[in-house]
Amino acid sequence: MAATQTLQDTIDFVQPFLSWANLAIGVNSEPAMSSANLVLQTIVSPPFIWPWNRAFAQFITIQGIQDYQLNITNYGFLEAASIQMYATITSVVANGTTAVFQAINNFSGGSIDGGFPTNVVIVGCTTTGLNGTQVMTGATATSFTIETTVTVTENETTAYATAGKIFPLTLKWGALTDATEQGRSTFISTQFSNESGVTFTLRLLPVPDTTYQVKLIYQESPTPFTSLSNTWGIPDQLQYIYNYFFLFLMLDYFDDPRAARYRQLAVASLLSRADGLDLTARNMFIGNWLDLIREETSSEESTQQGSQARGL
Repeated sequence: MAATQTLQDTIDFVQPFLSWANLAIGVNSEPAMSSANLVLQTIVSPPFIWPWNRAFAQFITIQGIQDYQLNITNYGFLEAASIQMYATITSVVANGTTAVFQAINNFSGGSIDGGFPTNVVIVGCTTTGLNGTQVMTGATATSFTIETTVTVTENETTAYATAGKIFPLTLKWGALTDATEQGRSTFISTQFSNESGVTFTLRLLPVPDTTYQVKLIYQESPTPFTSLSNTWGIPDQLQYIYNYFFLFLMLDYFDDPRAARYRQLAVASLLSRADGLDLTARNMFIGNWLDLIREETSSEESTQQGSQARGL
């Protein structure tokens, strides 16, 4: 989906509503610049999730370690996560019938629900014929075996394997407590974050009892506007949403009574296209915006009543 509309395009749309007023006359193109950033942050912040704003990352756990620091420049907030057994491959010997991979693992251990896994996914082997989804015929604490027609002996430096069920992790929006009990983790939270929003710490509960691969699905953080020529980064088919929001803010800035109407249009447009909102999140968002509308309406009514009392 193309995202070609710039902030200047939105300003061009709004200006006729305000008799061609200059919306970027202040320092650093204010009030247009900060208003556009407010709109952008509202659309791509919780509780709203968008397929076009989705990205992926992963990390590997260490037995007994609960917290994991990551550095992801475009990390906004966590949407979903999963966990699966993982092993680092150090070498492989294949004789044309079977291949034995040296890899410390727990593929045959008690952490796998449902018994011994049938398939193992191998990634990064120098001999590409060993990669992909393979049938695992056996596993010990330090190795696992597959059936293969490849004949090779080699050391590995970037290869790894995953096996067993992929389990979803339950997201906790708040913090998770410190823990010492170990097991397959079932909860994950964004525990800490610095002011940059780039470096952050994820916490697992229970504490991992072995090596796992944790896969993350997250919503990207918005790139702030710094120039009127910057694009919104939102698909053009959704431009009516940010145009309504920007129009409402500009009307409100100029004390135009039409602001409340376009505020309602903006909120209705956003909610009609948002994915994954449960009823509670939807009602909380609507409630916050309705409070603002009531405050504006109350102010307008007070002004009208004062004018009538003075016979104006």
